[in-house]
Amino acid sequence: MKISEIIDKLEAYHGPLEPERRTCDIVQYGDPDQVCTGIVLSCCPTAEVIRKAAELGCNLIIGHEPLFYDGWNETDWLQDNCVYQAKKQLLDRLGIVVYRDHDHIHNHRPDGIFSGLAKMLGWEQYQETENYFPGTAYHLPLTTVRAVAEHVAHTMQIDGIRIIGDPEMPVERVAIVGHFFGTDWDRQNIQLIEKMNCDLIIPGEVIDWTIGEYVQDANTLGIRRALLNVGHFNLEEPGMRYMAQWLPKVLACDLPIHFVQSGNSFSWLSFKKAEEGKRL
Repeated sequence: MKISEIIDKLEAYHGPLEPERRTCDIVQYGDPDQVCTGIVLSCCPTAEVIRKAAELGCNLIIGHEPLFYDGWNETDWLQDNCVYQAKKQLLDRLGIVVYRDHDHIHNHRPDGIFSGLAKMLGWEQYQETENYFPGTAYHLPLTTVRAVAEHVAHTMQIDGIRIIGDPEMPVERVAIVGHFFGTDWDRQNIQLIEKMNCDLIIPGEVIDWTIGEYVQDANTLGIRRALLNVGHFNLEEPGMRYMAQWLPKVLACDLPIHFVQSGNSFSWLSFKKAEEGKRL
C-alpha cells in the first residue's frame, strides 16, 4: 500500500475538516507515493524517533506535532539553520516520510487524543463533561494529588511531574484541560475549573501568570486546588499510543505499526535552596 493511500484512509476515518480551514495536517517531509514498509506513531517526530523508525524498518511516521519547529511546518526561515539541515539530511538518508495528524484527530468525535488519554488512564467511567474542550472534568473516587500524579506518570511513562500545591491534598474532581497560552483559552479553562469545582488541574502548557497564580492564590486563601504540570507532549502522547490499537482496523492491512515514545523533554537538576543574599 502506498503511503498516500494510508493518509487518505486515515483522513477519511477522522472525517473532513471545515472546507475553508487551513490545516497543518500535511506530509511534512518525503515522498508519499512510495510503498509503505511500516508505520511509527509518535507525538513528536524528533530525530531520535526518526532513527528508531528506520531501525524498525518503517518508512512512515505519523506524528501529532510539527517536524521543523513551526506550527505550519514552514521552513524558509530555517534554510541556514544547522539543526534543520542535519535533521533534513537524516530524513533523506533514511528515506522517511513524516505526516502530521493534528487537526483531524482533534476534530474527530470524540476527540482522538483526549478520548485516547481517558481510555489509557482508565477514567472513562468517571467523566462528568461531554466535550474535551475547553477541558474535561472527572469525578474520581476519593484519592490524593500524589496518588493521581503517580498514576498519570505511569500512564504517560515519565519519571517525574512538577506540581503546584500539596501532594497530600484530597482529590475528587480532576480537570484535564488543553493548554494555557496566556489567551482567552485560559479564561475558558479557569471557568470550567470553577464551574465543576475541580480540585486538581492537569493541563498541557502552563502559564505562571494565569493558571499558576490562580492555584497559588487558591491555596493561600484556603480553597482546595492543585496542578500537575506534565508537559504538552506528555499529556497528548497516550492518545497517539492508543492510536496503535485502532489504526490496523482502519487500514485493513498487515503493515507493522509501532508506537515510539518521543519521551519527556525535561529532566531534573536538584539543588538546595539558595541562601538569601547569596550571589554568583
